[in-house]
Amino acid sequence: MPLTHGQRRPRPHRHRTGLAATVVASAALVAGSLTAVPAAAAESGAPQVIVRLDPSYQQQPFQGWGTALAWFANVTGGWPDAQRNRLADELYGANGLGFTIARYNIGGGDSPETRPYMRPGAAVPGYWNRPAAFGPPADGTGDRQEPVNWWNPADPTHWNDSADPNQRWWLQAARKRGADTFEAFSNSAPYFMTHSSLASGAALGWQDNLRADQYGRFAAYLAGALKRVEASTGVDFASISPVNEPNTDYWRAGGPQEGSHWDPASQAQMITSLRTALNAAGDSTPIAAMDETNPTLFREDWDSYPAPVRRRIGRLNTHTYSTGGRPAVRDIAKGSGTPLWMSEVDLGGTGGQSFTAMSPALDLARRINGDIRELEPRAWVMWQAVEDYENMTADHENANWGLIQVDLTPADPATEPIRRNKKYWAMANYSRFVRPGARVIATNADSTLAALRPNGGAVVVHTNSTGAAEELTLDLGGFTGVNTAVPVQRYTTDAARNLQRDADLGTSAAKTLTTTVGPDSVTTFVIPGATGIDDATATAPTGTARQLVNDNSGLALAAAGHGLVQHPSNAADPAQRWTFTRISGGWNSTASYRITDGADGTALAVDGTGALALAAPATSSAQYWLLSTTGDGHSTLVNKATGRLLDVSGAATWDGAAAGAFQPTGERNQSWRLRSTAPDTWGPLRPRHSGTCVAAAGGATSPGAPAVQEACTGGAGQQWTLRSSSPGYVNIVARHGGMCLAVAGGSTADGAAVVQYGCDEAADQEFSVRAQAAGHVVLVARHSGRCLDVAGASSAAGAALVQYACNRSTSQQFRTG
Repeated sequence: MPLTHGQRRPRPHRHRTGLAATVVASAALVAGSLTAVPAAAAESGAPQVIVRLDPSYQQQPFQGWGTALAWFANVTGGWPDAQRNRLADELYGANGLGFTIARYNIGGGDSPETRPYMRPGAAVPGYWNRPAAFGPPADGTGDRQEPVNWWNPADPTHWNDSADPNQRWWLQAARKRGADTFEAFSNSAPYFMTHSSLASGAALGWQDNLRADQYGRFAAYLAGALKRVEASTGVDFASISPVNEPNTDYWRAGGPQEGSHWDPASQAQMITSLRTALNAAGDSTPIAAMDETNPTLFREDWDSYPAPVRRRIGRLNTHTYSTGGRPAVRDIAKGSGTPLWMSEVDLGGTGGQSFTAMSPALDLARRINGDIRELEPRAWVMWQAVEDYENMTADHENANWGLIQVDLTPADPATEPIRRNKKYWAMANYSRFVRPGARVIATNADSTLAALRPNGGAVVVHTNSTGAAEELTLDLGGFTGVNTAVPVQRYTTDAARNLQRDADLGTSAAKTLTTTVGPDSVTTFVIPGATGIDDATATAPTGTARQLVNDNSGLALAAAGHGLVQHPSNAADPAQRWTFTRISGGWNSTASYRITDGADGTALAVDGTGALALAAPATSSAQYWLLSTTGDGHSTLVNKATGRLLDVSGAATWDGAAAGAFQPTGERNQSWRLRSTAPDTWGPLRPRHSGTCVAAAGGATSPGAPAVQEACTGGAGQQWTLRSSSPGYVNIVARHGGMCLAVAGGSTADGAAVVQYGCDEAADQEFSVRAQAAGHVVLVARHSGRCLDVAGASSAAGAALVQYACNRSTSQQFRTG
């Protein structure tokens, strides 16, 4: 949790790079039909945003959304029934946020003689009980008589079974409202186990505060507290996390909250001690670790743990107060076969305290999108969903932490206002609709989260933080069917609306949905009619052989004798052609693949020394690879047996550099484009309405030459191929000159000219392919959502090709080959 809220600021959000991997081979791989874009949207003049949903890459079932209880629960759990129940309804009720996860803070606690110094709520009571004989004399004279190691976990009188009633009330209130997943976590050991005799940290931030002789006793304390909370509340904890943001210097004696530094070796020792203590108590509760403040520190901690310590961890927890390195943590979780949570974060926002400003809400939405897209977590948990209003005012932090703000030191709790900000409503756009059991799916936009609902259909949450309206098209071509008779529900949060249900929308026969979304808004679309997964449009890399092109070097992986190297790309070289065979996992993001080379059919593997190797195909996890992607055409490949990633050793960029297998780092030398090696199939491109052929005007081979229709001659100037580009898209490539069709200037306007230009993987050169009757296809521009068309539906030779709102006319239908 944040020590000083204002210290935490989000890093710049990672955006699409424009580089793409190819995962479809030709028009024959894509199915569907197209109908008109609604006129209001098509003529709005708003910028075009096209988002492709990919249900063929599904994250593991989502467990839910939640919050840590800790400070706010320590205060508000003691408020009058009506007020605390109202707060619980806001967070856990079906008509509130519908949270299903609660993280319970096992307090450490300072001595009774310590003068209060923590912020409101932060002094969470501990479960120990110090006998009066060990405290100051009752008459106030003489010295304290507290032995150094007075606490005995086996002595029932040393426990306070009824401690922390307020936070325990919240556990029961959450469960009553449907919460079903609970985690216990610790920020500090009790004062009598620490060097500083305070639960807020050591004298210096980089010093461990737990004394070296206290690991076993602190583990016994956590195990005993867990048992007592479960007995008093009826809650069954799914996990317990013994350390929090451990490898940082935040925690200092006298600070405003509990905390403790743990160097990586100390973390490992604590994990081992806690597992021993739980086992001794007959408690199988899994250990979660290490609740580090950001993914980069998480990876540093994890890399230091010995293998036996890693095996004692039942779930991985990371916070995202900064966001670099999220994909590496994702791949650590996949490689170790351990579920991952984003277990804590919040954002104070870039502006002052406000309950109407959208900026903090948009910040939160972007963080949720990025976390779930790049981490693939099973759950997403807030730090403190309820914050201290007084601390957020302009006289103090002047910020927007929390979804709700109440004064934690009110004159009268019964009348204290419950102040929801725009972050609350933006969170509701996610938590009310992406429910436990949902499977998040890939999209090609970092502004958009999409998921399959557990009971059928899909839900999409789109964030427009541009300050201007957008014309949004959702490309649903990845689904087997989209029932146009079933309306799409739309819910909007913006400056004027709080999760307002707007007019329902309809999907087209083209498996698209187009509408205008307002500026600075978060919009949820519920699409009950989207069903199944269309094999023809799936982005799984099976079927056509692939090149593996390294994102750092631009060179392709090649088999070289018994080793692996990188060479300049040559799709015709059998040593650079790799075939993916799915072994298990279906459409899951944890599906296993065997990868064999085109030269002699040997399999890519990691040998017993951890080195990359080639071996005869066998049923061995050393030959199985998991593919991770954020949907942007870039992938990592995780070896199932070792958790190591395919990479180029030393991030080398030179021809002949060795490829290897290494622990996840998040660097570009571990990122690959899976480029199709399908041969080009050259043939004419014929508009259905005219029977002519598409060519560059005058047979030109220069960039910028307009595309036109002309009488068919069979010449090379009229030969085209649909070459795979980004996932779900193709380039239209001319045989005569090797250039790509593009929309001039990247325009999104109706009537914009189509020209040929040097192929550069830009979105205005990419088209999705929709099959039509009689062997024709419709070609939809990725950047605009408009269809390739012949201007004015003219049949005359020389008529120009343009893009235009899709309308199913025969001038927008083309025969290929």
